[in-house]
Amino acid sequence: MERRQLEHCHTENQRWAVTLTNLEQEINQLLTLLEDVLDQYNHQNLRYRAIDYYRGLNRLKIWFNRLRTDVVCENAGCASSNLLPCEKPRFGRHTVIPSQFADLSDEFTRTKTGCYQFLSGLVQLNLL
Repeated sequence: MERRQLEHCHTENQRWAVTLTNLEQEINQLLTLLEDVLDQYNHQNLRYRAIDYYRGLNRLKIWFNRLRTDVVCENAGCASSNLLPCEKPRFGRHTVIPSQFADLSDEFTRTKTGCYQFLSGLVQLNLL
């Protein structure tokens, strides 16, 4: 039983590490697109909206990174076959991720949706 719990714990840490990394990569892609907008256009309204989305995404990236750093066990000891039990302070924290992740994920979805609408509008206007 203990071995199964340990494997579950390791699997959950790995799953959350991948999930958070994928979100950060998606944020980085959006930030790159917004940087292009900021580099190309001086129109005040476009720049204001791009900067607003850029700041929001950057803030989310920091929060997702902090969540991974504070809660997910990613070091070499977590990936080895001689792992610490999940009850060890650093290793079992993944259980708090769902509650913290839900709010961040909702905010990311709202920000991402608005950002994509903004960028799509630029594409439709042949500005991007």
